Amino acid sequence: MKTFVQYIKERDTSVQAITKGKKRTWVKVPTRALGKDNDVTKDIYDMITKTYAPIGGYVDFSKPSDLPSDFTAWIGNDIDKDPDLDAVRFAKKGPGGTKFAGSATDGSAAAKKIMLNKTAKMLTQRGNYGELSDAIAHVMLTRYEVPVVTDEAHVRRLLPGKPIKWIGEHPSGKYPGVNGWYERTLTGAGKHTKIMMGRPK
Repeated sequence: MKTFVQYIKERDTSVQAITKGKKRTWVKVPTRALGKDNDVTKDIYDMITKTYAPIGGYVDFSKPSDLPSDFTAWIGNDIDKDPDLDAVRFAKKGPGGTKFAGSATDGSAAAKKIMLNKTAKMLTQRGNYGELSDAIAHVMLTRYEVPVVTDEAHVRRLLPGKPIKWIGEHPSGKYPGVNGWYERTLTGAGKHTKIMMGRPK
């Protein structure tokens, strides 16, 4: 039987408590709610697992209790009739401000759209930045025209201790005039071609 204290803690970290019943509104997800046996952790872990499955998963999260790892800023959004979270974005502090680390959705078109809109909006605000690649980099460049960090020295300062191979223009000739591409090897995920986007300090 659950104690009253356990009940209060679970109630305070439920999805409904975090969203306050609001729909299509981005809310902060307290890190104290993550990594526990609750709906918030389950929703977020399931979304991350589903979203990153095509690339072998998200390296920092192999089980629900791994959340929040060292990521300190989490936001979530409940966009439909059920009480579950449908989109989440997480980040940490970095040399240039807040460095985006990842995002996930329930896979629905509506959740993906609201995530892309939020990501683009945040990346145009000073102090927000992130490494992007593949499909999301394409969308941010072509649909939203998010700023790009094109200076190699600046990119290296934003990635202290992480070796990169600077490329400049996209190796496949995509996005002519957009310099800033580099190659970085990620633990467990191999080499990836990335670009730094946003407005880091």
